[in-house]
Amino acid sequence: MNESHVSRLGQAQSPTSASEAAVAAPGTARRRFLDFVRNPRDHRPPVSPFLPYADVVAGTLGQLSLPVSGDAVKDEIALARALDYEPMFMVGCTQFIFPWTTDEAGSDQESVLYTLPTSAGTWTRRVPRGMGLGSFEASFPVQTGEDHVYFQAACRDVEGRETQMRDFFRQWRTKVGDEGVIVIGHVNPYWLAHQVGQATIFLHWHDLEPTYRESMRAVYEASLKIFAVATEEGFDFMSASGLGLEMTSPELFSIMDVPCLRDYARWTHERGGLFWYHNCGRTQQFFAEGVFDLFEADVIETVAPPPAGDNDLAEARKHLRPASCTKGNLDLGRLREGKPDEIAALTRTMVEATRGTPHIYSTADAVLPGTPPENYLAFLRTVRQLCP
Repeated sequence: MNESHVSRLGQAQSPTSASEAAVAAPGTARRRFLDFVRNPRDHRPPVSPFLPYADVVAGTLGQLSLPVSGDAVKDEIALARALDYEPMFMVGCTQFIFPWTTDEAGSDQESVLYTLPTSAGTWTRRVPRGMGLGSFEASFPVQTGEDHVYFQAACRDVEGRETQMRDFFRQWRTKVGDEGVIVIGHVNPYWLAHQVGQATIFLHWHDLEPTYRESMRAVYEASLKIFAVATEEGFDFMSASGLGLEMTSPELFSIMDVPCLRDYARWTHERGGLFWYHNCGRTQQFFAEGVFDLFEADVIETVAPPPAGDNDLAEARKHLRPASCTKGNLDLGRLREGKPDEIAALTRTMVEATRGTPHIYSTADAVLPGTPPENYLAFLRTVRQLCP
């Protein structure tokens, strides 16, 4: 997933009431998307590219001789209106559990010190200058058993941030309005909300399994507090994501991921909401063995084809329960490097592979920067020609 897109609001708007934001008006892009997910047989399939970079949106608007405002959200809404698609926006939530801040006084020429006050004391992490948080294994804050103490304390502390998160989510819903759906960004308790490195996960699970399980439980409980506020403020989908089989095993996925995903989906459905699952890796085995049916997601993305994933879209769809919508599948590299005729042909293949099944036409993760506007237009226009 493209983390750079998460939690970018643009210019803040005046809040509206949660009750006004909770229901999508008939005929709007948001309502069309939600109606399809809830009852796909009676509604036109959405076209909803995954978080296109701002340069792609701006370049495509320019190709259409439409004005560019410089506000990423407003510009995608304008493009979606012009091309008849239903945009989705993804807003992070882990920043309310782990609000790391820069400590310049403790930093030096070689590294930056980040701190996070918790009820167990101040948690720290040091990262070489020029490298982002989570850019390499040693930059993740969970490294030792002691770090789990800080981690769990930070999860408990989220209760004190309700006003902050409510204002933030309400601004997002006001800004997007009914022009698109909003998905709350992925927490991933089995990945400790991105506070532990992917390789380190398996070391901690092997050496500190009871502690790791407690940390998973702590961040799951913290995320539900955030989900509750997001639901009240009119967010459309609660979500989680996971590692594909290039980074985990079927056994670990069944032990670590599936129980939590099942609980998330149940919690969401009990409140009348919709649950969204993201996995952009090698997942064909999960489809074939019915693993993705176990947690009853309403939307499953990205059904990535080779080389990023290993999925055949028609085959994956064949094994999935009819109640789950799939989303995605257009390869990002070919979208950026190919020619418009090739993109149109790939898009036609995607449409044919999913006829008669609930599929949302999209890309196999965030549309890459530098994707030519003519390629992006070829994808969007081809879908709408085939699914008017």
